[in-house]
Amino acid sequence: MQRRGFIETAIAAALATDSRAQSVIGAEPQVAIERSNSGSPHRGKVLALITPHLDDGPIFAGGTLAKLLSEGYTGFFIRTSNDEKDSYRLTLGETVLANQRDTAAFVKTAGMKKWFDLSYRNHRMDNVSRTDLRGRLIFLFRLLKVDTVMSYDPWGHYEENPDHYVTAQAVEAACWMSGGNLDLPEHFEAGLKPHSVSEKYYFARGPQLVNRVVDIGPVLPQKVALIRSCRTMITHMVKDVNDTLAERKLRLPAFTGNEETAAEEFIKAAFVARDHKTGGKYGLDYAEEFHYIGPDQSLDDYISHNAVKL
Repeated sequence: MQRRGFIETAIAAALATDSRAQSVIGAEPQVAIERSNSGSPHRGKVLALITPHLDDGPIFAGGTLAKLLSEGYTGFFIRTSNDEKDSYRLTLGETVLANQRDTAAFVKTAGMKKWFDLSYRNHRMDNVSRTDLRGRLIFLFRLLKVDTVMSYDPWGHYEENPDHYVTAQAVEAACWMSGGNLDLPEHFEAGLKPHSVSEKYYFARGPQLVNRVVDIGPVLPQKVALIRSCRTMITHMVKDVNDTLAERKLRLPAFTGNEETAAEEFIKAAFVARDHKTGGKYGLDYAEEFHYIGPDQSLDDYISHNAVKL
């Protein structure tokens, strides 16, 4: 993220909750509100958070991630870049190590099962073979049997970071290609099977079609903890703000002094306040917005009326 913009989503409408009818002209805009469920309705399902940078998921979807994991999902984190550019006055090598340690803290805090680092060069992913990246994701989707992904919106507008849109486009393509019998069939010789991803929660820094809003009020403390685990990156953000203010002969006392206290105050000011504002648009205390694509239900009615037992 570009230290980091945090552009408010400019479009809060999408077309139909199903989201597969999103291009129907004249359709009445609808936004589905997703709330917490009791018990473990998602037990047995697998979720993958796929982002180029460690803090992308916690900042834009940390509440939804915490909610879904608490409802039974088994979670995996796939980081596509090595995050070598995101620290305050560390060397490239020191930055990679610091963010790797923070990644371990994030995965543990979230309660996810494991993480995979694809380790492409930070801010240079527009030079990466998208076929190569897509192939690696297809392998992981089949290996882990991923049902649901969370990632950047491949159709989000005005995204300035190449790592974001390259990752997003590869995720989108891999989700359906992983279900093909003729895509990378050598995987099947290793015991893998075709496996399509059926659900997608896409977030964006800029304008996007929003058709799902998740109530994160009940899990806000968990989201704050996830953001806090990205210690090196949050420190970078705070220090950058302080440097910018110093150039204007200004200072925010809450952002100086004790590093942990400053980080907490920054998280409240930059992220908690934003999620509160987002929630207010939908009558919620705190919320996250997504372009959601659910399972293909186009044949459900036909199947229910015509299918017979084998």
